[in-house]
Amino acid sequence: MPWTHLAANDADDDFHFVIVSDRTGSARPGVFESAIPKVNLLEPAFVVSVGDLIEGDTEDQAQLDREWDEFEGFVAGLETPFFYAAGNHDMSNAVMAETWQARFGPSYYSFLYKDVLFLVLNSELFGMVRDMHTPVPGPWTQAEQMAFIDETLQRFPNPRWTIVIIHQPRWDYADAPQDDWRKVEAMLGQRDYTVFAGHSHRYVKIVRQDRRYITLATTGGGSRLRGLMHGEFDHVALVSMTDAGPRIANLTLDGIQDENVTTAASRDAVQKLRTAVYSVPAFGSGTRFEAGSVAFDVANTTDKDMTVAFNVDPGPDLVYAAQPQPFTVAPGQIERVEIALAASEALGHLPYHAISPGRAVWSLATDVGGEPFRFEKTTALLPVAPLPMPSGPVPTVDGDLTDWPALPYAVHRQGDVATARTAQTDISFSFGVREAEGDVYFAVQVVDDDIVASSALGPREQDGLLLVVDARNEPQRSTETRRFATGMARNSLTLADAAPDLLLPAESRAAVTWKTKRTATGYVAEAKVSGAFLDAQAGGAWQMLRIGVTAVDWDAHEIRNRIPWHVRGSSGTALHWQPYRFGEAPVAGSGTFERGKQQASSAR
Repeated sequence: MPWTHLAANDADDDFHFVIVSDRTGSARPGVFESAIPKVNLLEPAFVVSVGDLIEGDTEDQAQLDREWDEFEGFVAGLETPFFYAAGNHDMSNAVMAETWQARFGPSYYSFLYKDVLFLVLNSELFGMVRDMHTPVPGPWTQAEQMAFIDETLQRFPNPRWTIVIIHQPRWDYADAPQDDWRKVEAMLGQRDYTVFAGHSHRYVKIVRQDRRYITLATTGGGSRLRGLMHGEFDHVALVSMTDAGPRIANLTLDGIQDENVTTAASRDAVQKLRTAVYSVPAFGSGTRFEAGSVAFDVANTTDKDMTVAFNVDPGPDLVYAAQPQPFTVAPGQIERVEIALAASEALGHLPYHAISPGRAVWSLATDVGGEPFRFEKTTALLPVAPLPMPSGPVPTVDGDLTDWPALPYAVHRQGDVATARTAQTDISFSFGVREAEGDVYFAVQVVDDDIVASSALGPREQDGLLLVVDARNEPQRSTETRRFATGMARNSLTLADAAPDLLLPAESRAAVTWKTKRTATGYVAEAKVSGAFLDAQAGGAWQMLRIGVTAVDWDAHEIRNRIPWHVRGSSGTALHWQPYRFGEAPVAGSGTFERGKQQASSAR
């Protein structure tokens, strides 16, 4: 039978509820409000709070009324009951306590649902935050609350579970009086219970009395939002009551989305904005870069105005002195943006091929279905000029590089700005290129201390090289950066006799021959690309080539765990010479070589 069993998880006594946490204490506007429709998606039986619902901390009755009116307006959007709990921001003086009583009645109470007892306490009666030894003044006393707790627990001596809700996690404060809380724990005795609190704005689970005591993070309250390891995040807790007790799922607010998380309109908008900014071919002159500009076209293919802003990070080799200003692109229009750059004075004039690219981060905003929509995109900043394609004698493609002079192109740091940069890459490589009798030859030397190569692995599951050669004429050679061109010589060169990469065009595989060999420090590769193939691309004798070289590195533990190489590439071990042509931040015309151009010095 194509199922495991038919014991569906739908017991009559099971249910789930949601707990929302601190909204205030330097509240971040809009966060708690955004949680309301997301909680409705979860369809809980009811919602419970752990307090700090308003900023409060005032005796100004008009201000308190405004804040409570606002909050009650928020929870009116819930489709299930909402149970209040008092926090220090809600009740820090007698006026606030009396306001609570007038609006909501008791500040501590209990209820029973499907034989689960909920005990909602007022932590400010144990002692106020500003004075841990003094209960909040007002209609109630701590003695009355303690008597209520004792009476309630005696009245319900054996529920299937007890849930305790309290704002301050008194048990977790070294300077807080513990006597009353220890008395509560003694009253709870050996029954099954779980305690939920807030106040700290940092999530932590503590086990006391062999029971779970959970302090929630925030639902819009003040937070540095440093992430899960710091316990700082916006969330709600989805608690499912089962025969074995509560199961707790912490749902971060950005992880709860309705069915409109992506619509046809937003999908199309993303695609249009994703391709709205693109690099424009702009070749410099000479062999070294002193100053110049890189150009981008910003195209608005939507039917609404598009607001554009960008920031520039010129990287280690370039200087950017201007102050970019936001601008608007009307529907159907294209705006040209030129970004002026100069070589760093400390490094002097750089060979074009040795420049580390900078980056520009673009913010594109428009309207989609009446709602504001924003998209960020990163582009590479790299001045380019045609590089020399030297000619020479025909080398033997045998993996022996003694018939090659020094390899001029050294790659020891990531050249693709959309791939995470690392302080030190795990591999490095250098390469040279040569034309001989119309064919193009490559020599590559890779330094790698952990070689993975096996005929049992596919070509994209082991160490190797990705070689892209494009001899087509302009504008295809420089501007078609987002798709694989038919007939382009694009090959994976692996160290083992792996199965051919069937994702590549057959004519491309046939156009390339290669040989790889291990060395004491890694491996070398030689490759030949057929001149006849390149001439066919160019529609005559080829004159310009666009070349991309990438060394792909696997380590042994990744093969065991089957981590895909393109995922590894995103962490910096698919090492690109220049911005990857088929990546997120290509540079038009990068890696272009000109046949017959005079060789220049490659020194930095």
